[in-house]
Amino acid sequence: MADVILFVVGGVGPKTALKLIREHGNIEKVIETIDRKKFVVPESWVPNEKKLDAQSDDDDEEGVESPSKEENNGIVDTEELIPAYVQARKLFNEHEVLNDIELKWKPCQAEDLQKFLVDDMGFNVDRVKNNIEKLQAAYKANSKPQTRMDSFFAVKANPNAAKSAAKRKADAAKAKAPVSKKKTKKH
Repeated sequence: MADVILFVVGGVGPKTALKLIREHGNIEKVIETIDRKKFVVPESWVPNEKKLDAQSDDDDEEGVESPSKEENNGIVDTEELIPAYVQARKLFNEHEVLNDIELKWKPCQAEDLQKFLVDDMGFNVDRVKNNIEKLQAAYKANSKPQTRMDSFFAVKANPNAAKSAAKRKADAAKAKAPVSKKKTKKH
């Protein structure tokens, strides 16, 4: 959440954002305690606060009375706006999850794809055609386009394997052979 504060609240850098989150625990407490003169908090982060300020300004004006229930046809404005960061948190924590999905590699629908990319999205015709051709070639080249990871790595024989094996055997034979100690003369 520190990164959210960093990109939204003006004047807060990465170190300050992390410090504020560690100190206060969540964005709500940071917004309550942040110095509004030093840091700019967007209106979409405190929409209800603006609404309350507007209502208190209306009440303070002399000679102007706020409409009663009867004058407003019995409707009371109690709609509370949801701050942008709460909506973002909800999007990440309560996102839609589809469980029964089966993905299959099928040949691309070239005409529909080209129509969408060129006509609807404004891509270059030549680039789209070239990439569709590449996609079709990839489909034709691979009957199973997504394979296991181990298929990407082939085991290659070591060209020095015979030499290495012979050297290991020689070293092992030397280690097993009894070591004879030569007697030296003392002068």
